[in-house]
Amino acid sequence: MEKEYMKRIEYLKNRVIAIRPEVDLEPAVLLTKSFKSTGGQPWVLRKAKGVKYQCENKSVTIWPKELIVGCSGSKIRGGIVSADSCWSVLDQELETISTRSYDPFFISEAEKEIFLREIKPFWEGRSIFEEWVAQIPEDVRNLKDNGAIFIDRKFVRGWGEVTAGYTDVINEGILSICRRIKEKMAVLDTTIPGDYEKEIYYKALLATAEGVIALAERYSAEAARLAATEEDAERRAELLEISRICAKVPAYPADSFYEAVQSAYLYHIVIVMEQNAASYNMGRMDQYLYPFYNADLEAGRITEEKAQELLDCLWVKLSEPCLFQDCISAQFSAGYPMFQNICAGGVDHTGGDAVNDLSYMLLQATMDVQLYQPSLSVRYSMAKNPNSFLKKVVELIKLGTGFPAFHCDEVGTAMMMNKGVPLREAYNWNPCGCVETNLEGKMCGFTAFADLNLGSMVELALLNGSSRKYGRFVSLETGDPTKFETYDEFEAAVKEQINYGIRCIVKGSHIVDYVSKRRPVPTLSLTHRECVENAVDYADGGAKYHVGNGIDMIGVADLINSLAAVKTLVFDEKKLSMRRLLGAMADNFANEPEIHKLCLDAPKYGNDIGWGDRMGAELFTYIADEIESYKSHRGTMSPGILPVSGNTPFGLEVGALPSGRVAWKPLSDGLSPMCGTDMEGPTAILKSISKIPHDRFMQGTLLNMKIMPDFLDSEDGVAAMMSLLKGLCSLGVFHVQFNVVDQEKLLDAQRHPENYKGLLVRVAGYTAFFVELDKNVQDDIIARTTIANVA
Repeated sequence: MEKEYMKRIEYLKNRVIAIRPEVDLEPAVLLTKSFKSTGGQPWVLRKAKGVKYQCENKSVTIWPKELIVGCSGSKIRGGIVSADSCWSVLDQELETISTRSYDPFFISEAEKEIFLREIKPFWEGRSIFEEWVAQIPEDVRNLKDNGAIFIDRKFVRGWGEVTAGYTDVINEGILSICRRIKEKMAVLDTTIPGDYEKEIYYKALLATAEGVIALAERYSAEAARLAATEEDAERRAELLEISRICAKVPAYPADSFYEAVQSAYLYHIVIVMEQNAASYNMGRMDQYLYPFYNADLEAGRITEEKAQELLDCLWVKLSEPCLFQDCISAQFSAGYPMFQNICAGGVDHTGGDAVNDLSYMLLQATMDVQLYQPSLSVRYSMAKNPNSFLKKVVELIKLGTGFPAFHCDEVGTAMMMNKGVPLREAYNWNPCGCVETNLEGKMCGFTAFADLNLGSMVELALLNGSSRKYGRFVSLETGDPTKFETYDEFEAAVKEQINYGIRCIVKGSHIVDYVSKRRPVPTLSLTHRECVENAVDYADGGAKYHVGNGIDMIGVADLINSLAAVKTLVFDEKKLSMRRLLGAMADNFANEPEIHKLCLDAPKYGNDIGWGDRMGAELFTYIADEIESYKSHRGTMSPGILPVSGNTPFGLEVGALPSGRVAWKPLSDGLSPMCGTDMEGPTAILKSISKIPHDRFMQGTLLNMKIMPDFLDSEDGVAAMMSLLKGLCSLGVFHVQFNVVDQEKLLDAQRHPENYKGLLVRVAGYTAFFVELDKNVQDDIIARTTIANVA
């Protein structure tokens, strides 16, 4: 029987689904007005005053039936344009953004005029993205423009990939943080070198803090205004309670579960408004909200059902904003994903079981709401967490929403320690964005700065540095492969191309670190204690822990399978010459079907083939070593394996490969085997994947699997899935996520999208509405191998 509160949730949910994504210019207009009035002042202070001005003047709307209130812009499904980062993106796509293939945003003619009249004239020549375009090195540009790397995303988005200190906001309150800032200011002496800069920065922190409080007070006033004219007594009481709560938090500490949820969310929306970006993560919510829930429950101030309703309302609110980005970046993370990761489960700071009642309720919220945000993740410790929690996880998987992302807790802890975090703090790691690892209020670094196209690296080695698609040299000349006498020579050429690609990405990483110093985030910095203590902004390296930016691998199976095919067919078994293989690939195997079959039949990753898996382990250990050989101002550069949807656009840049993959098709996604080549079942897949050194890829590793829905219809199926997840943990595999959906349903959704507006699928580290994805991404999801059982 459906619970009474679900009527509200369905109403709120359906409103989100019914609204098309739109460009939201209001934050940019307000920021521009503020900057025009603060000329000559220090940049960080101008930014802080801009945030405060936005908070004091933005639209404040409380939509019908809401219990949790707030919006980072002015529209329910709005994409915020951060003018100081990337106004020029909208300028370049003003006439096409409403109709582009990937993640279109509607923009009216009136809004276009506002953009051209008010935003563009002021910001032209002043944005981060323009600085990047002007400074990009030629070798980096060559690889970027020819599809061998993707490196633009952090210049068109803000910081993101961070977990703010929500615990401090809820428990301490913004005014208490302000008192700490004022105490630090009181002892400054501006005759001492450095203290003037600190004074400026503390003024900036106070300005943003005042903005957050002012916005909450404005929501309080709006709720009171609505209550005064509300005829329905129940809704009037709800509005008065909203007004009371927003008058109190986040300025003061929360004293109840409702206050804690609203406090965290109000702070969250200002962070998003400050810099449009993906992956502002709300972290371990079951840990920092549980004391409030438990106290309220024991005192009789709340029921479990009411607390669940509040969480469900928050889930709907987190599904409202849409990630604004350019058309190219949208191809690499299609579906408007904000990547707002919330985590349940795992261990506490003592290493003991952290699962509590709220852990189950977070899972239930996703089961109730079934929208694409937040990105719900689970940390699972096979040794510490109860079976009942794992069973609840499988019940959620069974629904087919693509949630939750499942993480082996011990591997996540090892990844965090590999980032330089001591064990006691590493226990508190939280999933971030796609599948990355993060630490609340303590860690800085772009977890997914750039992507390396591993299929392209193989092709460049085979064509001596030339791109097949573009017919020109774009990389190093690593030798004519027809003259290679041993497999080791070919592997060395591939590694040299990989080294060159990594080197170019590191160059770009240093530039983003440099230009991002002009992208301060004082609102975000408020809840990073070291930023406050030392008067250093998050953007300037103020966080406690710093990690070099993440370099992510795309095309794992394509790399392993291609090298295995060359080793087997050309050098070991000598079934064909390198020249003949190159000729067959040049025409996409069209005139050499027998060679295509040989390539397809060559040993494939994902089938528990010992020597092939060892090859993969050695290759990816080599890649991790190479990436970690580079340093940045923020720390050692860091590797990851998380494609988002980048395997699709990267595939469009790569011709036929020795693996048998034909030209211009998607590369393999994440750690998954090449579609249709995993013939030995899920256990073999996990065994192969376990050979990759997961904890070395400290920014996370991603595995997609697709399960037939009827498999989980029985208790035996549920038990088998629980065993599979435990097996994954015992093998040291970091992550897995599932699509549990009938293939025919997906095909019908392509034919009749109007009938499937709410259909959710797992793309790669995030969930999206299937009908809002470009057809190339839809086809890639449909093509993934479907597992009928886990025996």
